[in-house]
Parts: sequence; structure tokens; C-alpha cells
Amino acid sequence: MFLKFFLFLFLFFSNCLSQQIINQKQGDQPIEIYAEKGIEWHKNEKKYLAIGNAKATSGSMSLKSDTIEAFYTEKSDSNMDIKLVKAKKNVVVEDESLIITGGRLAEYNLKKDYFSIFGKEIILTSDQNKLYSNEKLEYWRQKGIAIATGDAIAKKGSEFTIKADKLVWYLNELEKKMNVKKIFGFANVSISSQNEVAFSDKALYNRETGICKLFGNVKLQKGESFLTGDYAEVDLNRGISKLLPAPNIKNFNENRVRALIDKKENQ
Repeated sequence: MFLKFFLFLFLFFSNCLSQQIINQKQGDQPIEIYAEKGIEWHKNEKKYLAIGNAKATSGSMSLKSDTIEAFYTEKSDSNMDIKLVKAKKNVVVEDESLIITGGRLAEYNLKKDYFSIFGKEIILTSDQNKLYSNEKLEYWRQKGIAIATGDAIAKKGSEFTIKADKLVWYLNELEKKMNVKKIFGFANVSISSQNEVAFSDKALYNRETGICKLFGNVKLQKGESFLTGDYAEVDLNRGISKLLPAPNIKNFNENRVRALIDKKENQ
């Protein structure tokens, strides 16, 4: 009843700037929605429409955009259960020390705690790590997974750049910062570090070891020189690249190592 009365007051004073709040329990976290120009209640469509610098928050997460739509279902006790939130234009998502910008459209599924963001210049930033997409970025908050599709790019400062048709980040929180634990790359993968570039069909980077494993149609390029094979390991911390037999070959034999390049000694 209080919510309905509050909305009635807003509609009555519709010429004034407004700030509306919708409280909806999502587990232990309430969902709150704000807007500068107003909030409309579309009863037939079972949604709220927040207009003008709209913002939805839940715990440490916030979703900002020009307009926000919150779709709900009605329970038997007349309470409203918000299931889906949609955002349009100038989408920004913030969560802990992570921020996503450049979205044109976004959807947030509350049950799955999952974002899908669409745009041409999407950037996920976490400390020194950046993930770019010119098509779609997905983010599972509780699982700590981000997926970029399109011309996906992952960067860690000036240390390295990974490009692929699809990049998958696995995130974890360390000392109140979101860190990239692992990166998977799929299709047309390239890794640039120092003065070397590596290409492959698939790749796996592990932050703890600093090693990037490359699978399928591997090519290591340094200047005008090329080395090719099925599998390679690039140590991004020590600057050493190893071209090896594919690890699934039976009776793996270290004597079949085809090349070893130590970039520090320019060999």
C-alpha cells in the first residue's frame, strides 16, 4: 500500500524532478530503482519504467542508463517479484572494483544473477585488466565469469594483449579487488607480449603461473621468423616460449620438443 501511495504522489506531482525507489527482495539484497525524470507504472505490462539517468542497485551492484525497465510478477500476497531488468543507452554496470561501460542495451536476469550487454565499444575494467567487445559481453556475478564475443580483446597493462573471436574470463576477489584468474580464447587467437606474437586456434592463460598454453595451428612469430606446430607454452613472466608436441599425443616424449626461444637472450 505504501508503494502504491508513493507512486500516486509521483504521478500527481509529475512536473517535478523525482527520485523513486522500488524495494524488492532478491535473496537478502533489496532491488532499488531511481530516476530523475520520473518512474511510470505500466500495470498491464507488469513493469516499471524509469526515465532520465535511471539507476538500479542491489547490494554492491549498480546498473545505470538513460532508461530502465523492471518487469515483475505478482505473488499471491500481492507482493511484486522483479525478474528482469532492461537498460537502454549509455549502459554502465559497476560491481565491487569492476566496471563495464560502452553498452547500448543490457538485460539483467535476477534469478541467474546474469548480465548480457550489447554494444560496439564495450569495456570491462578490473584493476589493470581490460576486456573489450564490439558485439556482446556476458557477466555472471556469482560465478565470476565474463565472456566477450565479437572482436574480443583482453589486456593487462602493457604486459600482454590477447585477441580472439571469443574470450572467457574467470574472476576472483583478492584483497577487495577483482582479479583475472584464467583466460580462455577461442578461434583466431593471438597473444602479443614484448616483441613476440603467438597465434593459435585456442588458448588458456593462467595468472598464477603466468603461462599461456596454445592449441592447434600454433605459430610463433618474432620479427620475420616463424615457428609452427600443434602446441606451445608461452611464459609471459619470464619471456620464454616453448613449441612442443600436442599434449594428447600418446607416450609424450620430451625429446620431441621442436623449438625453444629465449627472448631474453635473443636466441
